[in-house]
This record gives sequence, C-alpha cells and structure tokens, in this order.
Amino acid sequence: MHDLKGFPELSKEWSDLSSTGIAEALAAVLAKELGLALVYVQLVHPVEDRLLEVVLSENCPDAEASVPEVKAAISALIGATSSAPIATLTDPFGSGNLRATVVPIAAIDPKAVIVAAAQRANFPSEDDLILLRLAASQAAISFQRKHTERELKASREHLRAVLDSAGDGIYVMGADTKCTYLNPIGAAMLGYETDELVGRSLHGLIHHTHVDGRHHPVNECPIFLASQEGTPARVDDDVFWRKDGTPVPVTYSVAPIMVDGAPAGAVVNYRDISDRKNAEAEQARLLRAVEESEEKTALLLEAEKQQSVLMARVANASKTMGIILSLDSVARVLTEEARSILGAHQAVTSLSVSNDWAQNINAVSLSEKYAAYRSYSPKPDGTGIYSEVCRTNRPMRLTQQELEAHPAWKGFGKHAKEHPVMRGWLAVPLIGQGGKNLGLVQLSDKYVGEFTEHDEAILVQLAAIAATGIENSRLYEQVREQDRRKDEFLATLAHELRNPLAPIRTGLTLLNLAPSLEATLKTREIMERQVDHMVHLIDDLLDVSRITTGKVTLKRERIDVRTIFDSALELTRPLIEENGHEMAVSMCSEPLVLAADPTRMAQVVSNLLNNAAKYTRRGGRIELSVERVGSDAMIEVRDNGVGLTEEMLPRVFELFCQVGRTLDRSQGGLGIGLALVKRLVELHGGEISAHSAGIGQGSSFRIRLPLAATSGNEDLNADQSPRQRTSTDPLRILVVDDNIDAAEMLATLLALDGHAVQTVHTGTDALVAARNSDLLFLDIGLPGMSGYDVARELRSDCSLSDVKLVAVTGWGGLEDRRRTRDAGFDYHLTKPVQSDTLREIIERVSSAKPHASPRGQRGRG
Repeated sequence: MHDLKGFPELSKEWSDLSSTGIAEALAAVLAKELGLALVYVQLVHPVEDRLLEVVLSENCPDAEASVPEVKAAISALIGATSSAPIATLTDPFGSGNLRATVVPIAAIDPKAVIVAAAQRANFPSEDDLILLRLAASQAAISFQRKHTERELKASREHLRAVLDSAGDGIYVMGADTKCTYLNPIGAAMLGYETDELVGRSLHGLIHHTHVDGRHHPVNECPIFLASQEGTPARVDDDVFWRKDGTPVPVTYSVAPIMVDGAPAGAVVNYRDISDRKNAEAEQARLLRAVEESEEKTALLLEAEKQQSVLMARVANASKTMGIILSLDSVARVLTEEARSILGAHQAVTSLSVSNDWAQNINAVSLSEKYAAYRSYSPKPDGTGIYSEVCRTNRPMRLTQQELEAHPAWKGFGKHAKEHPVMRGWLAVPLIGQGGKNLGLVQLSDKYVGEFTEHDEAILVQLAAIAATGIENSRLYEQVREQDRRKDEFLATLAHELRNPLAPIRTGLTLLNLAPSLEATLKTREIMERQVDHMVHLIDDLLDVSRITTGKVTLKRERIDVRTIFDSALELTRPLIEENGHEMAVSMCSEPLVLAADPTRMAQVVSNLLNNAAKYTRRGGRIELSVERVGSDAMIEVRDNGVGLTEEMLPRVFELFCQVGRTLDRSQGGLGIGLALVKRLVELHGGEISAHSAGIGQGSSFRIRLPLAATSGNEDLNADQSPRQRTSTDPLRILVVDDNIDAAEMLATLLALDGHAVQTVHTGTDALVAARNSDLLFLDIGLPGMSGYDVARELRSDCSLSDVKLVAVTGWGGLEDRRRTRDAGFDYHLTKPVQSDTLREIIERVSSAKPHASPRGQRGRG
C-alpha cells in the first residue's frame, strides 16, 4: 500500500531530470523498493533516437560498465513473445540463479523495457508486477512530459523569434493593462528600449487616443475594451506618443486574449504609417495639381492607393487570425475585418455543427445603420440558401433581385421583422482540410453599389486564413480536453482501485483476530463484495480494450428478451435493493426473440440498470420496459434521478466521460460503462440513445435491436436453470503454483470438499507428483519450466492420459486460451477463480472417472 501510494508521485519527482536521469532514477527506485538483485532499463532517447541503457546490480557496484554482458544474459527474456515472461537466469555478477521478468514501456517506444530480477522464489508476485507496471507508466509519463515540455519550449522560442522579427510593432497586455511583451521594433517605434516598457501600463504612453480632435477617456479606448470586455477592434488612423513627446501616426488592430471564455488581456499589432501619411499628402498635392488636365490619371492613382491599403489590411487581418487559438475570437475577427475591409453594413460568420449543414451563428457585426437588430440571433436549421453554400463549398454573390429569385431563398418567415433587410449578398464557405465544410461567412448591404468579383476574391482569401485558424483552435481544444479527460481517468482509476483495497486489508486483520464466527462470516462477505467490485472494474476495462481492437466474438443464439431481463435483474438486484429503489418491469404481451449473445445483452441491460441506480436518489423509481416497434425490439431503462444536461447528452457515450462525481455518489465508475454498452449494442446491429429533460428530471436510455427472423420450432422457454449440483467422488488433486500463499489457499478450499490435495511449487516437482493425481490446477508462470512446458511433458506420457489439466492464470484473452489448449490443457481459468467454477470442473472430472474412488463418496457439505 505504501508503494501504491508513492509510485504515482514518481513522475512529479522526476520532472527536472534528463532522459538518462529518468532511466537511472527508475532503476534505483525499483531496486530499492522491490529488493531486486539486478535491474536493466532500456529506453529510447526522444531526440537522438538512440538507446539509453542503465544497469544496477547488488553484486557489482559498477554494473553500468558491463551492459553487453547483462544484455547477453537477458536477451532470450527480452525476445519472449508473452506479455510478462518469467525466466530463470544466471546472475552475471554472482554465482546464484535469479528469477527475472520483463515489462514493456510501450507508451515510450516498442524498444523500451524494464528487466527485473530477484533471488526470491516467488518473484515476480502479482504485487511485484503491479508495481513494475506502475513504475513503467510513471517513466512513460515523465518521458511524455519531458517531450511535451521540449516541444512547448521550442514552440515558444519559435513564436518569440517570429514576433521579434516581425515588421510591425506587437505588444501583449494582461487584464491589468500592464505590458507582458513588446517586440524590439515596437519599442524602437516609440523611442524606448524593450525593458523600459515591459511590466508597465502603456495607457499613459501610447493610448492618448485623439479621434475627431477630442481626447477620449481610457475606458473608451478600443485597446482597453478588448482587454476588459473581449471586444476585438481595428483602428486605421490613430496617434501613439514617442518617449520624446512627439506623435507617431499609426494603424492598429486589437485581438482580445480569452481564457475559459473570459477576457484576460489583448494583443496589439500596430504600424507606423508616417510614410503612408506623407505619401497620401504628397499624392493629394499631385492630384490637385493635375485635377483638371489629368483626371483619369488621378482616378487610377487613387484606385491603386486604395488597393494597396486594402491589401495591407487583408494581410494584417490574416496575421491576426493566424495567431489566435480561440474559436470564437477567430470568428469575431473574421466578421469584423470582412465587414470593415469590404465596406458592408452587416456580416455574419456561422460554423457548421452537423452533417445536415445546420450552423450556429458564432459572430455578427452590424453598422450603426442596423444597431436596432443586434439582438437578433436565430438558429439556422440546415435549410435554405445558406446551407447551399455549405453543401457545394462554393461562394455565392447575388444582387438583391437575384437573391429573392433564387430557388433556395426562403426569406425569414416569422423572423422577418427581427432580421435586418438584405441589400445584395456575398457568401463564402469556410473550407477545412480534405474539403470539409466548417461553415460560412456572409456579407450584405454594401456601402456603395453591389458586391464585386474583387470583393469576392478578398473574402475568399480571408475565409481561407480563418478556416486554418478554426481548425487549429479546434485541435487545440481537443488536445486540452483529451489531456483533461486522461488526467481525470487516471485519478478516478487510482481512486476506484484504492477504495476496495481498504476494506480488504482491514478484513484480513479482522480474520487474523477472529473474535467470533459471526464477525468472520460478515468480514468474509464484505471482502468478497470488494473483490467482486475490483474484478468487475477490470473486466470492464478489458471489455473496452477487446471491443476497440475488434477481439470480441459474439456467441449469438435465439433468445427471448424475458431471459435477458431475468439475467440483468439478477445481476443488479443487490444494488437496487441496497438503495431502496422501486423497480418496475413492463414486458410486451408477445414474445420478442433476438439473435444475440445472452451474456453480452444481459451485460448491456445490467449496466444501464446499475447506471440508473447509481444516479437516482435513495427511494427513487427505475423502470425497465420493452415493446415491439416494427421489426425491432425497443428496450428502455428510465429513472427519476439526477438527469443530464443538454450539453452532456451527445457526449454521455464517450469513453471516460462522466456525468459528474460527488461525495454522495461514490459508486460512480470510470466513465466506461455507457461506452461499453454503446459498442456492444452496435455489435448486435442496434442503436442506443440517451434522453433527459434536464438536471433533476431523470433520464432514459433506449436500445433498438432487430428481432430475430422466425425459424424452426425451438423451445425458447425451455428450462434454462443451472444444473443441480451432485455429490462427487473425492479426487486426488495437485495444485502447482510458485506463489506459496495462493497454492495453500486453493488447496485448503479444495480439501474442504473432501479431496486429497497436494501442493508443489515448481514444474519439475509437478511432473513427479502428477503420477499420483487425477486433476492438476497448474499455474502458467512457474520457475524453470512454465506451465505450458509441464502440460506438454505430461501429455507426451501415455500413462498420464487420464489426468485432467486446468490452467490457472491472470491472462484470459483468446490468444491465451488458444495457447493453453494447444499445450494440452482441458480447462482455462482466469484469476481470481470463483469457487462455483472450481466445483463445476471437479464434478465433470469426477463424473467422467470410470470407477468411484476407493475412499468412497463424500458430499460437498
């Protein structure tokens, strides 16, 4: 328990170590905490792609210099094909033998491994393997954190270099209006050194904003509003002040910095437009000089000037959208800049939210002309001319007459009075990677004339930059969400595994004291429940892994839904009764037959019932019903519990997603139950959906499954009750396990049923003792000879053909079962083994014996 608490903190302790330091620290802590005689750690340098190897030995103070000898001694172990091989090897620095195992660190690299060896006969125990894997995971976390920090540092240095070399002045301010960054060009533009301004509020230096010849208060400054209210701004003609008190004409844009949806500062991009001002003044003088005689030339010069200014504004807008990581900020900057640059009274940016081209309006920009309509915010339904742009991924530019005549135009219906009037329309799709539509940006009511082909080209350019920013923002949010859910899952997993360990440890202490038979029985019941809880937890994790990797095979048969309900209710009844819930079951009047895996479908329904019980207050009501809907069966689990928010409904079936954990719902799991249910339902060709009216309104889950085709006259209502136990002849049983405690416990249990039980702890001893046995319970991970080797040796001896072999192992996958079958085992049991399963196997072996044991028959008692 000390190690289980301490090991998860290792990654924090190693946070300042180098890659080699992490490898050395990992080897040192394993050698100390597990009492190892030899530790070999092989990692892969994250940058140089070379092996990092560390060796520690209690018999050699300078084992590091003997890496080749150590690798030669453990090469066969590293090359083994099993998941956690165990082997006996000669100590390269001593005269004795060591028991060794290898643990991969796949999260770092396929080549990364830990080889641990000890002189203990029972090494590695289950506890040793748990701690080895836990230490490996901490090393992987440290490596990944080191790699992430290295990438983040490089990214920051790259961004700093880009900003330092930018041609415009750039400064960043926090919510307190103090400067946190100012690039050299920006400082020089104002006549300062960078260090003079960083950490100071720049309002008094450069924000003496004069518009229309009057001084504006600081709280009306666009830069101040962006940092305090999250409002982006663009100012084309303003004045900042140099250190010597002289003005410098500037144009600048302001992008707010948003943290968790709240403004936390702003980024200001400004440019000295003295040259432009001078050029404009000079150009005006020249235009006046030739106004009468060269009117055409003057018009061309003006158009060229405007084009140059326009392109500069497009470039600045693109630069701003390229560095923003907030989805809403990108949409707001795109909307404001598009309306400002192209001179329109209204602009809207909408992002797609589904495959039916429905969008959410993310940003709206209206001129003062339409100030009265700023509260208009309908939700597009994926129809009409807007969805036509998203579906075709092509721009549309229409006059008002063409817009109203277009077949996809449907007007505004009941919202006509709330919506600003349309006077011409220009819409451009937002297109992501692979041509995926992300939404659209649209303008209407141009200041002068109709939208032109040139306007369309500019908006297409802005939309392309914005689409890149939108995808980057979504990727950034996905990474943050995945990282949060990973941390939450790891913390929850640690909590869920620790919870049952406490009563188990306390129960062991009580059993040692044994104050009374009643107390012993009660303690045993508690410990059994906690062990069952841990097994269920691990089984769910394994099920998710098997389904995700496509290793689950359904054993379909024709089965009535009633049978599935009976099995599911039997599994969940203890939890429902414990919470005092009212359980109501409603069945269809006709039999509903599915072609399904009975075990898996019972698991689906029981998981939903368990979920309802966990999130329904004591004394609440749970309903389980089924009805026929066409050629499908509709199964529903409904409760009047805590309910679900609208935001949670589409996410509730995601892996590791949890509705919320509070102290009064300590039975909440790892967030995998509903994900497992969804995958199992889909494997059966069905679908599942969640419904809730909101918090406190309860929830319901509906499963729709296809009914089995009618065939034959199978009796689906035949008695499927378990086979009655019968008395068995006492057997000669051999238990083979290198874990002495485990062997003795199993032997004691079997002896209580009157069997003659013998225990041995090595494969060699098992070969000898097997000649006087009817049945062997054989562990796979044995020293010297594995359980597979012992089974093959026994099966090669014809005189032992009647001896039945049972594999007892912690591995229960399809490949593991195939290996035991090929080695000659008759049965495969996955630890921990249930006593009922043991007795069932013993009954089969006993009934298959040709004669009763001379010791006579004895009931189980």
